[in-house]
Amino acid sequence: MSEAYNLEWWPGAHFQKNPVQSVVVCGRRFNPPVFSHVVNFPRLEIPLKGSYTNQVESGDGIKQVQITPGTVLFAAPNCWNLPEWQPGLELLTLQFGREQFGISLIAAQSGIYPDLQVRKHSLPRPLNGPLPHMLAVLQEMQAQNTPERTYIPMVTALIWALEDQLRQPPGRPLGRAMSLLEEIKAYLQSHYQYEITRDSVAQQFNITPNHLSRLFRSHGQLTFNGYLTQVRIDRAKHLLHSYALKLDDIATRCGYHDTPYFCHVFKRLTKSTPQEFRLRERQAQK
Repeated sequence: MSEAYNLEWWPGAHFQKNPVQSVVVCGRRFNPPVFSHVVNFPRLEIPLKGSYTNQVESGDGIKQVQITPGTVLFAAPNCWNLPEWQPGLELLTLQFGREQFGISLIAAQSGIYPDLQVRKHSLPRPLNGPLPHMLAVLQEMQAQNTPERTYIPMVTALIWALEDQLRQPPGRPLGRAMSLLEEIKAYLQSHYQYEITRDSVAQQFNITPNHLSRLFRSHGQLTFNGYLTQVRIDRAKHLLHSYALKLDDIATRCGYHDTPYFCHVFKRLTKSTPQEFRLRERQAQK
């Protein structure tokens, strides 16, 4: 595939009519609520139509904000937001993973975990050009508590730089199966906190559960359950390291509703209990 990526779906006209006028910046100091969105890569959420409510950190507390067209939500790695979807919302999400862009167009109904209609556009190529530098600057701004108004020109430039890169001919493409597998992995990294199963993920991607299992068996290093477990335990490590949450809370935030089982899985993968891991991390910080 040597021609540029098909961008008929890209909302370029929207950005011309609704330029970025404000940016809501997510934090990571306070305990993330249950079902909050938190991943280990930077992301943008951009409403194209309608609006939705979010809980985010602001200063010394947590506030509720209404995100409408013209406003962009920026989350640096491991920063969280808790959306409450509202009818009529159309949302563009941009996830800047290490190996690919994860791009989704979401049509939402209502609720914290609604039945979303999602169109995914996964681009399996690394970030290049000015994009990694722009993301690094945004992350540094978040770490330094830079005023939100100063994000507007940088986020605007990032969106247009992303469109420019999308229009460039891709390098060596992944095969169809590998590309689908990368999309599924990105989905698991974003939805690990929910009660998801092999069947529900297969339905989300319009494939059979057996096909899903074959993708991981043939092209991945772990099974579907093994990969989902790895994602959840990695996030549990982050929560143990960064927050003083109880084990019940950490288990719930990582998709486990049985704390003893969560502790069993954690020890099997890490060779230590969650309490031992937390103590070791705290001692290493001294």
